[in-house]
Order: sequence, then C-alpha cells, then structure tokens
Amino acid sequence: MILGAYNDRVWYFALAFGGVSVVAIVIAKRSWRRLQDALKIPLSRYNGDVPYQREWDFRYWREISRVTALLSIFFTVLWLIP
Repeated sequence: MILGAYNDRVWYFALAFGGVSVVAIVIAKRSWRRLQDALKIPLSRYNGDVPYQREWDFRYWREISRVTALLSIFFTVLWLIP
C-alpha cells in the first residue's frame, strides 16, 4: 500500500513538472519574439538596455523549461520502475 501511494506521487510530480516545462517554453518563445522585435527598434538613451533585459528573460525561461523537462523525464522513469 505504501509503495502504491509513492508511485502515485512520483507520477503526479512527473505530470506537474511536464506542465511547468510547457508553460516555461511558451513564455521563453514569447520572450524571444519580444527580443527580436526590440532589436528592430533603433536604440536611444531611453531604451538602450531593453534588449539586454529581454535577452536575459529569454535565457532564464529557456533554462527553467529544460530543467523541468529533465525532472519530468526523471520522475517518469522512476514511475516506470516497479
């Protein structure tokens, strides 16, 4: 009985991390599009650091999506092992 509950929790962790990974990759793609749009705008003294901030935002969310996808795969493998 204890092993069954543990197995269910591992599966729920896999699903949760998979969902977070999908959300993070969508945010990363949106940030990437904003960076591309920001690079098309001529820089001025008022928006000179905007591309740098958006580039950092893109890298941050991309890394979160990678880590959570790996955690999802890890928990799925744990779930498959009896």
